This record gives sequence, C-alpha cells and structure tokens, in this order.
Amino acid sequence: MATRSLTVDDSLVASLPSVTTTELKNNFGDVVRQATREAVAITRHRRPEFVLVPAAEYAQLRQSQQAPLDALTAEFDAMVAQMNTPASKQAVDQFFAATSKELGQAAVNAVTKHGE
Repeated sequence: MATRSLTVDDSLVASLPSVTTTELKNNFGDVVRQATREAVAITRHRRPEFVLVPAAEYAQLRQSQQAPLDALTAEFDAMVAQMNTPASKQAVDQFFAATSKELGQAAVNAVTKHGE
C-alpha cells in the first residue's frame, strides 16, 4: 500500500488526549473506548503520528473534503460545456482570424460597453 507523507500541524492535535504507541498496544480496548467519545492522538517519540477516530467520523471528514472538489468539478464541467457550443467555437475562430486593428476596436468597445 502506498503511503503519503504529510506535514503535521502539531497545534491541530495538541488539544486532543494522547497516548503513546506503547500505551495503545498495551491498552487497546481502553483507548478504543476513549476514541468512541473523542479523537485520540497516537504519539511516537513524543510527536503525534496518528489520530484514532471512529470509522463513521472518518467517513464524514472525507465526505466534507470531497464536497468542495465535487462543486468545483461541476463548475468546471459547466464552463467547458459552455465553451463547446457552436457559438463559442465560432467566436474563437473569429478571434483568431481578427486583425490587430479589429482586436483593438473590440477592446475599446468592451470597455465602453462595461463602463470601465
């Protein structure tokens, strides 16, 4: 299984109750019961390495990360669809076929139209 190396912001987990990896190994049941009430930081060499949370909470965290990405994907897809209309394709073709004088006039017209 591939692993990702992430930088841990210690301040995010500093307020969590913590146990060492040895304590986790020796008191697994107690730590799991504690993790059902609140997230538990697992430390190794005094540094937070893992956070133990129930599977449902983990799923909720992952879903909350995915929602903004899904919204951006939908927005991007809509923009691409709009750019792939016959009218848009024709406008792009006209743009690339335009002379510098025509482009300059189009810029002036756009500024005048939008009052900038």
